[in-house]
Amino acid sequence: MALTIKRIPVGIALACTMLAVALSGLAFGTARASAVSFCSGVTLAPYGQGGDRCWGPSRQGLNYSAVRTYQRAGCVDIANSSNVLLASWICGAAGSAPGLAAAIGYNQDLLGYHKGVIRNNNLSASGTFGGEFACANGCTS
Repeated sequence: MALTIKRIPVGIALACTMLAVALSGLAFGTARASAVSFCSGVTLAPYGQGGDRCWGPSRQGLNYSAVRTYQRAGCVDIANSSNVLLASWICGAAGSAPGLAAAIGYNQDLLGYHKGVIRNNNLSASGTFGGEFACANGCTS
């Protein structure tokens, strides 16, 4: 007996994909509902020059940070209270505003104090950026 496999029509596959994207957007939107802005509208120097990053405030339980980009590509990371980066930079494309270009999570030390940090990823031009962060405990100080 031969097994017959039917292909899913392209329209149904596209509709399923769009539904999955919409549902994931709702899920991520809910997770960021208590996000706090930092470095909003800051102009950062080109990558590798002084002033190419902006550090957010240190908060206990910080476990999420994101970057919003305008003219240039940008990156985000999470640092400890001594400004030591705790993960690898996550970078996103230019022009994400009002949305986010890149985000990073850090769930390894929910009692420690951490901060979000954003960086210009363009080597030759300054740009405008913004960041946001969220905490497991609601970002109390």
